[in-house]
Amino acid sequence: MQDFKVNSKQLPKNFPREFDAHIYFSIEHRNDAEKLRNKMREHFSTKIFFVGDLIPIPVGPHPMPMFEANFPTEIFAEVVIWLMQNRGSLTVLVHPLTGDDYVDHTDAVMWLGNSLDLNISKL
Repeated sequence: MQDFKVNSKQLPKNFPREFDAHIYFSIEHRNDAEKLRNKMREHFSTKIFFVGDLIPIPVGPHPMPMFEANFPTEIFAEVVIWLMQNRGSLTVLVHPLTGDDYVDHTDAVMWLGNSLDLNISKL
């Protein structure tokens, strides 16, 4: 089986990974997620921004398939507003990366769309 934690390993060296956005999708909406991912990569291509691969199974605390975007604080508002306007029916979790995974995924989250129950025991 493929190691689906590879996203972070693909980050460029010294990437300022200060925020994550997890974009969730059901199998039925995989094409929507792929289109959003491609649109996101194109839109933010001139920024310090990283978009990971589609992960087709739940991993870690994430209860659904998803893909992840990593970005620095400087473009936080731009990314969140763009996601608000472009996510369609997909659910998005945005959180800081402080080093405290529990707090980052519970107290410090922002949901766009319906919130999901994360599997906190996996943090």
